[in-house]
Amino acid sequence: SQEDSADVIFSKSFVGRTYDDDLAVEGWDEIDGGLVAPPIYVHRYQREDGTYLVLTSREAVKATNTAPASYVVVDALIVPKPQKDDVEFSIACVQGKDETLNFMGEAKGSEEKEWWTDVRRAWEISLETGLIASVQPKGIRCTNASWGQ
Repeated sequence: SQEDSADVIFSKSFVGRTYDDDLAVEGWDEIDGGLVAPPIYVHRYQREDGTYLVLTSREAVKATNTAPASYVVVDALIVPKPQKDDVEFSIACVQGKDETLNFMGEAKGSEEKEWWTDVRRAWEISLETGLIASVQPKGIRCTNASWGQ
């Protein structure tokens, strides 16, 4: 749809942008994010209508005593709000035995469980480049966002 493509164009406009510390996105709230694995970082934002924006970035210049670290955005992903209430979009997912949180997914599961294994759609963040790719959800599990709260 036209709105989808406008969102995609908007999201891709961040690619190549350099920032220090935090990258604020007007009209979007930052939900969570952090280090995936050096030098790759991920940030997740949400708009009022429930749409998610994910930006991955690479540390370009390390922090010094006098200056903050500098980052460059390498990729962007728009994820519409999941249609079903019991499905959550998570940026904290792993595959198999590897504990690296470089996967994202739309998952559902029991509030009693720390990990949700019923993953509908999934994406991988490249640890080398930070690029985001759609992947098969087999073997991917995501953390239950409300676990331990």
